[in-house]
Amino acid sequence: MTTRMIPLDQLRFGHEADPPINARRVGREEGIAELASSIGAHGLQTPLKVKEGHDADGVVGIFVGTGNRRLAALRLLVEQSQMSSTDLVECNEFDQTVDAREAALAEQVHRVDFHPADEYVEFRELADAGTSKASIASRFGIDPKRVGRILALGELSPIILDWWRGEGRTSEAFATVCAFTLAPSLGDQEKLFKKLEKQRDIRAWAVKRALGADNREAAKAIKIAGLDAYRAAGGRMTQDLFGDDHVISDPDIARKVAKQKIQSVLDGLKAEGWSWVSNAGDLSYNWTYSWSKEKPSEDKMTSDEKKQIKKLEKAGAKGDATAVDQIAAIQKAIADRQWTPDQLAKAGAVLEVGYHGDLTITRGVVKPAAPKKEKAAAGETEKSAPTISNAINHRLSIQATKAAAIALMQEPRVGLVALLAGFIADREWARPVKVSSNGIAGRGVHDAESFRSAFERLNTATDAELFQVAAGIASGALDMQRPSSGHVAFDKTSLAMIGAIDAGRMTAALHEAFDREDYFNSVAKSFIITAIREAINEDEARKADKLKKKELVEFAIKNVAGTGWLPPELRAPTYSGPGAIPALAEAPPLDPDDDDLVDEDLDEDEAA
Repeated sequence: MTTRMIPLDQLRFGHEADPPINARRVGREEGIAELASSIGAHGLQTPLKVKEGHDADGVVGIFVGTGNRRLAALRLLVEQSQMSSTDLVECNEFDQTVDAREAALAEQVHRVDFHPADEYVEFRELADAGTSKASIASRFGIDPKRVGRILALGELSPIILDWWRGEGRTSEAFATVCAFTLAPSLGDQEKLFKKLEKQRDIRAWAVKRALGADNREAAKAIKIAGLDAYRAAGGRMTQDLFGDDHVISDPDIARKVAKQKIQSVLDGLKAEGWSWVSNAGDLSYNWTYSWSKEKPSEDKMTSDEKKQIKKLEKAGAKGDATAVDQIAAIQKAIADRQWTPDQLAKAGAVLEVGYHGDLTITRGVVKPAAPKKEKAAAGETEKSAPTISNAINHRLSIQATKAAAIALMQEPRVGLVALLAGFIADREWARPVKVSSNGIAGRGVHDAESFRSAFERLNTATDAELFQVAAGIASGALDMQRPSSGHVAFDKTSLAMIGAIDAGRMTAALHEAFDREDYFNSVAKSFIITAIREAINEDEARKADKLKKKELVEFAIKNVAGTGWLPPELRAPTYSGPGAIPALAEAPPLDPDDDDLVDEDLDEDEAA
């Protein structure tokens, strides 16, 4: 093999040759900046392998068979003025008796990547030798936040790292070792590892549960308030570097600062000048799609204002008492630019708290007003005009309906608006479009609005807004009740719809809807034991079987809830928690008038 020093500007990518001699097609541009930082700090550790040839136009050149990402990194260093395009690059030439393309492929096929455990231990030893996190980040082109994660993994007990090497590179094994970083010491890591190994239950959620990192309510509260605010209030925690499953020592403080944050946001909205502000949970279910919304001007928040608010929010979280007033002043100035005084007086603002603690504000929401009846002026009388018979009027109205129906079929957008307005309108007898929303969530929640008002409002909406209204109506129309045991809500009938919903969103909604206390208090002991077996392990299930019903319920509520477990009846096709997903069945032929199918709400132990 011949080694040559070749000027960088004479080297070309292997896929530009004719025929191409670069085996890599995917990922050619991934991680180039990081690789460039590493080469800039440590030099080119592996020579490029090249071959002279020509491109599709017959132009002769020197093409790289293996090392094309290194070539891209070297070119980036030239752009960054860290190298010159004429600098010499060490290259090895392919043996002339071997096909270069085949040789490049063979090199990639037999390449064995570093196991992450070995890589992270090497980084940890660099840090132990005195190399700072900032230096590691710059010299290897790694994001500083990721350096912290790498070192946390490299500092794990050798016992856990050896287990990881044996488990390979699965995402489940990676999640498990990440969970062990929450343990306070190497001794605690090893003690817990041995316990879970004995139980044959070395999984991420089992590690987190044992370390107390499964308090979803407190985690949500910290997400709302911010970590700085929690710590400033005296809250202690071990931070999860890989997610939001922190070990929270003071959940009461978390709830307190979250409540303060929500009130602070509501106070800020009041300061903007809205006629009313509210939590979304205090409004009727259909406010998102049934209530009209004012539109702001195009004068949006500037990037400087965003930075200023973000800076003040951090200061406020750390205890700066003036930050709240300063933020309110900025938001008031923005509101004055975006909204007219009439809009502020007419509309309000709504704060929504998401399942994971994300805060969303919707401004310009108009509460529907009750329709007013017009009164005739005092003393005013009108002569009755002659009228046709009821029968003739009825026949003509039928003809008008048929004509409008034929025309409406050719107007899809108008048809959609009419359909949605028909769902929203309050007086069924007065709706020209006879539809109704009789789902569980949609019963009795529509605010007073006439068909005409709803149609006019929706007809000026954008297509995206109409889709949002339609989604809200569809959610209000849902009714997947199955009063008869053995029939689950997620059957073949609902498969297409449920499968189309984002899996994470569906799972989060199911966990929020699941009433754990009601379930475990109502079902027989055998069901609770099964839940413990699926969610925790067989050993805990055997121990729990000896408990009395009350103790068993308390244990299940405390220990099963954080594992992601749901009853089989709530396992949608998107379910990924412990336990199997029930086989999909056909929807049962239910008769809503059959009294035998009505759930009498009996405790199964009593019924038995």
